[in-house]
Amino acid sequence: MENGKNIHEQVTTIVAHARGLSTQDRGDYVRRACGADETLLSHVMQALGDALGEKAAQEQGFWDEVAAGESIRASPLESLEGQLLGRYRIVRKLGSGGMGDVYLAERADEEYQQRVALKIVRGGLFSPQIQSRLRMERQILATLQHPNIARLLDGGRAPDGTPYLVMEYIDGEPIDAYCDRRRLPLEARLQLIRTICGAVHYAHQNLIVHRDLKPNNILITPDGVPKLLDFGIAKLLDSRHSAHTLAVTHFEYRVMTPAHASPEQVRGDVITTASDIYVLGVLMYELLCGKRPFHLVGTSLTDMERIICEQEALPPSAMVARVHTESPELMADLAAHRATTPARLERELRGDLDNIIGMAMRKDPERRYASAEQLAADLEHHLSGQPVLATSDTWLYRTRKFIKRHAWSVAAGVVTVLTLAAFSAVTYIQSQRIAQERDVATAERTRAEQISSFLVELFELSDPSRSRGNQVTAREMLDIGARRIRLGLNDQPETRATLLGTIGRVYGSMGLYDSSVELLEDALKSRVRIHGERAPEVALARVALGNALCDRGQLDACAEHLNAALTLQKELLGADALAIAPTLQAHGRVAQLRGDLDGAERYFNDALALYKHHQKDRTLEAASVLSELASLDAYRSKFEHAATLYRAALDIDRQVLGNDHPSTGIHVQNLAFTLQSQGKLDEAAPLYTESLQILSKVLGETHPMTLDASGNYGRFLHRRGDLAHAEQVLVRVVELDRKARGDQHPYVGHDLVNLGLVRIDAGNPARAQEDFNAALAIYAATLPADHPYTASALSGLGRAQLEQGRLKEAEQTLRQASQIATKSLAADSPQLAAINSSLGRTLLAQKRPTDAAPLLRASYPILARAQGEDAVITKRAKEALASLGSAE
Repeated sequence: MENGKNIHEQVTTIVAHARGLSTQDRGDYVRRACGADETLLSHVMQALGDALGEKAAQEQGFWDEVAAGESIRASPLESLEGQLLGRYRIVRKLGSGGMGDVYLAERADEEYQQRVALKIVRGGLFSPQIQSRLRMERQILATLQHPNIARLLDGGRAPDGTPYLVMEYIDGEPIDAYCDRRRLPLEARLQLIRTICGAVHYAHQNLIVHRDLKPNNILITPDGVPKLLDFGIAKLLDSRHSAHTLAVTHFEYRVMTPAHASPEQVRGDVITTASDIYVLGVLMYELLCGKRPFHLVGTSLTDMERIICEQEALPPSAMVARVHTESPELMADLAAHRATTPARLERELRGDLDNIIGMAMRKDPERRYASAEQLAADLEHHLSGQPVLATSDTWLYRTRKFIKRHAWSVAAGVVTVLTLAAFSAVTYIQSQRIAQERDVATAERTRAEQISSFLVELFELSDPSRSRGNQVTAREMLDIGARRIRLGLNDQPETRATLLGTIGRVYGSMGLYDSSVELLEDALKSRVRIHGERAPEVALARVALGNALCDRGQLDACAEHLNAALTLQKELLGADALAIAPTLQAHGRVAQLRGDLDGAERYFNDALALYKHHQKDRTLEAASVLSELASLDAYRSKFEHAATLYRAALDIDRQVLGNDHPSTGIHVQNLAFTLQSQGKLDEAAPLYTESLQILSKVLGETHPMTLDASGNYGRFLHRRGDLAHAEQVLVRVVELDRKARGDQHPYVGHDLVNLGLVRIDAGNPARAQEDFNAALAIYAATLPADHPYTASALSGLGRAQLEQGRLKEAEQTLRQASQIATKSLAADSPQLAAINSSLGRTLLAQKRPTDAAPLLRASYPILARAQGEDAVITKRAKEALASLGSAE
């Protein structure tokens, strides 16, 4: 009771002083007086709302701003223009909000030019728990890759501990201002909303709910491209404030503006994708008729909740009619900004658009559109004159829509019974289709809600009150989620299969291949039980499992699933379906691992042709195929062309993903290796550094992709002659790769070969021989006998035998390596040159200069160009050539 009494006294004192201040001063004073006490702040805001009453209504926008967290600011910060924050130099301030200040910034490290929006979060506004959630949100947002969603590029903390986010800078204006300034008609506005629905649906598919789709969070670029800003996670994972009416202005990190909030947000209920559907309806309402559905300015929190949760909004056409009656000049202006007249605007809104917005804004979430995609489809139906789901499905309505679309046909045939029969049949089919769409929508909504509920429950495990203060890692959350899915959800097979596939792929991206295969096998079985063997969903499940098996080194099992998937997709979808391209790419990857380079090239080119056919050749998927083709060129010593392809892939990555993404890091690494192979070591060095920084930061130092990059860096150090450092790096790579991929993975063998080559040049051929034999044992168990990897290991082994004076063994080993390499490598390949050079030296050591001469003369120029004159193998070849002259 004492604590409650103290809060009451504090509230009374603060409110009494705040009532005498101006609007802006009042907000600043309240923020300072309450400090970090969130509970006190909520009580003060409620008391102020009740105390100000009509006066607050006269202060235009005050309560809207306070509720959105935009009037209450911390003490003014000193100007940050020109200051450095991480890798960025602040240029100027763009704006402020309740969460912090947003600045235009640019890269300051001169690696490349980039402008970003840098959001500095004021630490005083957030508890440590909320800052933790902000970091989680940043990680989730990093996975969103959509052309209409502003990307999260980076983040960190300032020297004083203040968190900040680095976002893609959008040079645009809010959607409402953009539409009005250009006087866009309703059709153009609806097309923009359809595009926004696509971005929102993409986010929902990635299990993210926006929750704040107000106009200021949707910017339109000068080219007319919508960009969504400020995405949040599906729920704040904190149920303590459920059903709390003060949730609107509670100063925890709540992504909500009352004028653009759903009833469940205001009540503090669990948020699902249906909340975004409601807010999309509010956005449409405002964009189409120029007025908001509810008047909230000056209302108390209690009245605000009642209005949003209980009061039905006027249909947009009725709102236009009312404004036209009450303020003809205002309505004339609103209509002019929509390139129409008040009367025509009312007619255009009446009917379909009234019903579409009404369905999106239904109070009961279950009665809204099942998805943003379904809302977009209804808008498309309206624009093309087809029936919409939102309209009552009466015979008269279907008849009217049909006649409107086919006026001439109906007029010409109305005199015949045959035409009437055909007309009836068409309308019946349409009604059946609409009914079917509704059934699909219901199932889709149910599945989305089940997934949302499952994830909310899973993420709540990180709540300190549930975890008892223990930190729950991402791996532990995945493991818990996987167990819950496999033990439960049996009565929800579609949801179960979807979640199994998603978590299985996440395991794979983390390098946990055994867990990935296990879940994806279960997901495939679930898909077969639901759809039967012959379904597109089953084909996709087979591709996902095949890729996981390939990562685990089980190439035969991988190929079996990929063959079945490709055959099924061609039969069901057609040979030119876009969905086949990823399957073709997966086939190419397996063919390359098996040493079938020509087959791999055919698969990759077929995949790239499909992307071009569907005008998707500037997508991340196409970039991935370009990278695969470049790796083939590099293996065949076509380094110039490989570099061109890698640069093309990297250009797409930087444009779509930004400069802090695993795919970008991998393509930077590949380009570095290609430049190294051309002898351009100074150009390659900074690229290796950038790649390792990206991959280590995003994936971690023990992730398989990071280990592959580290292995390539070890080869680079070898090429530069830094043998001690190269050996140190490669020893660590072998050790960690065995843990990550298993002792028998081909890539572990690849790492062992690289380590052995370093040890030969460092003067330790006996130790190197152990590395090569270990690699050959792995290849014998996992790869065809004539795989190029085997040739590389045999080449190193023969060289180690040569250095130890075991000439007969060396000759036999090197001839076997040459026989394998000649099948798949070009005549001027550095790898083949290394084999021939070592074989020539072996023959020369056996006093057979005639046999050695052509091998040494042909291989030396290739090695000098590819490895450099300072490389040990090049020096040995040059010395052999010199001694060859005296021997002859």
